[in-house]
Amino acid sequence: MLTTAQLAILIKYQWDFRLFKKRASADEQALLQHLNWHDLAELLADLKRYHQNLVSVEYAKKIHADLLAVCADEQTAQTLLGYASTL
Repeated sequence: MLTTAQLAILIKYQWDFRLFKKRASADEQALLQHLNWHDLAELLADLKRYHQNLVSVEYAKKIHADLLAVCADEQTAQTLLGYASTL
């Protein structure tokens, strides 16, 4: 489950796995070692489409359910949702 601490690291490295692997500290790498970067990137892309009003109501509900399933708590979900709105 994604936490706000993990989300902060993803944002720090701009969701770029190669940049992360090259520059991240050992602690950062340990914190993110079990995350599925691909799935999280797909969710972020869906959230961007949501904020651009490019999805149907039904798909928006799926995105919201996926968001809640991935995030450890409501604060993380809201932070990710807000972050995606800035992209």
